[in-house]
Amino acid sequence: MGVKPSSWRTIAAGAVLLALVAPADAASRSKTRFDGIRDCERTGAVQFLRHNPAFRRFVIDRAAVDVDKYADQVGNRFISTIYHGRATYEAANISRSTRFICLHGGLGRRAVFVYTLPE
Repeated sequence: MGVKPSSWRTIAAGAVLLALVAPADAASRSKTRFDGIRDCERTGAVQFLRHNPAFRRFVIDRAAVDVDKYADQVGNRFISTIYHGRATYEAANISRSTRFICLHGGLGRRAVFVYTLPE
């Protein structure tokens, strides 16, 4: 009982397809909540610089972040996760601790909106 050569080709083709699909799937699974927080920092920095030329940096305290799953539309944008917690806002000669909220579009998408509130 041997395996026919055409069966070997089918098995080899299937193995090659699995090898090509697996890395893409693994890359999407390797995303963590910290990738979303990093997106929130970047989006916040762009927004804050637009409104304040003296803005220097926005840093989220990762230990103080709460994550809420949302999965619904806000206006015409889909929001999958809401991050909120503490952050540091620095501009010119001031550095202050603030509360922030970030609406994130989810895996493969970006942060949609970042807002800070005085503490």
